[in-house]
Amino acid sequence: MNKTKWLAILLVLALMLCLIPVTALADDAKDAQATETAEDAEEPAKDAEEPAEEAEEPAEDAEEPAEDAEEPAEDAEDAEEEEAEEPAPITNAAEETCYATEADTVYNNGGVVYNNGGTVYNNGGTVYNNGGLVYNNNGVVYSNDGTVYNNGGTVYSNSALVYSFDGDVEEARIYGYYLVEMAEDYSALADIEGLTEEGYLGKDQVCTIRPQDGLSILEAEADAGTLTENEDGSYSLSELDADCVLTLRFQAASPVFDLEEGTYSAEQTLSISAAEGLAVYYSLDGSEPDAETGTLYEEPIALTEGCTVKAVAVFEGAEPSETVEAAYAFVSISAPVFEDEEEGYVPPAAGKFTVDNPGSVDAVVKSVELQGDDAASFTLNARTGATVAAGKSNTAWSVRPVADLKKGTYKVTAIFTLDSGETVELPISFTVK
Repeated sequence: MNKTKWLAILLVLALMLCLIPVTALADDAKDAQATETAEDAEEPAKDAEEPAEEAEEPAEDAEEPAEDAEEPAEDAEDAEEEEAEEPAPITNAAEETCYATEADTVYNNGGVVYNNGGTVYNNGGTVYNNGGLVYNNNGVVYSNDGTVYNNGGTVYSNSALVYSFDGDVEEARIYGYYLVEMAEDYSALADIEGLTEEGYLGKDQVCTIRPQDGLSILEAEADAGTLTENEDGSYSLSELDADCVLTLRFQAASPVFDLEEGTYSAEQTLSISAAEGLAVYYSLDGSEPDAETGTLYEEPIALTEGCTVKAVAVFEGAEPSETVEAAYAFVSISAPVFEDEEEGYVPPAAGKFTVDNPGSVDAVVKSVELQGDDAASFTLNARTGATVAAGKSNTAWSVRPVADLKKGTYKVTAIFTLDSGETVELPISFTVK
């Protein structure tokens, strides 16, 4: 082997000895780097456990750790994403106003919630509910076609289904409607129109109180709204702005007599009428009748002697009617009789009419006159009327033939007109032989 070949072999060996340390150092560096990477990977796994515990609190806090943990296990990452998709509950404080949508759940503590399809747990707040579900604990809920579970609160309900779990809870009502309570049961006394079946009246609506036939409203009072008396005797309640109590006083209508009071010459029959359902009590001695002291009217009354009839109508729940009364007098009147006279007679003395008035009522004669073809053959002393005292007789009127009548019989009719309008006709005759 020549010298040149040996030099080449020695050069190759020297180069190989130089490369051995560099390769070893590179391998050592790779091992060290792998170790550090493994240690770093363990630390994020520990951090990922902490957000999992915090996620039990509001979901808003859980979102930040989920972003920091870039390399947690895929299952844990999926779980956090599903949890984050559920909307976080909203806690509404006393001074806040919240607008809840269908996906929201609101815990309302004294605030105001406008709820459009969400679920609201209301503790003492005010909720305007449009189609949502409200659990109400002593709050006020304005519900529009929603469902309300109401525990001790007030619910203004527009077509809402209301579940009440407290005996003291007011009945559900439509917003803007107010309860009209009656101080007493007036159902038999008046027709009350315009209220709902439960007794509510809208603030823009009118309630009409119309008394039953035979009754009138003496007094009406409502502690809210406007109460107006109408021309027909009914009342209107309107402009209601709060629950109110309606107090009414009724009175029975007075009965009606079919016989005009006054003086009559013969027995009369008195009929008394009243509205259906009213009872009539009367007296004939002038005393005030009532259900205890009066006589119950059941059939027409025969009147034969002067008396004062008083009557009153009564209806349960109403005040008695005003008392009506009428005085009736009954008189008997007799005419004088003249003896026959011969021609050249001396005129006879005037014959007196006698008006007897038995009973307790003064009688009244309005006028007296003579009628007939021979009326000029007689003289009447007075044509004006007069009063005949009760239980007395009166002879104030008289008649006599005139002088120098020729032979013949003369006839005339004396007509007494009484204050009742009745007339009494008395024939009178005088004969000259």
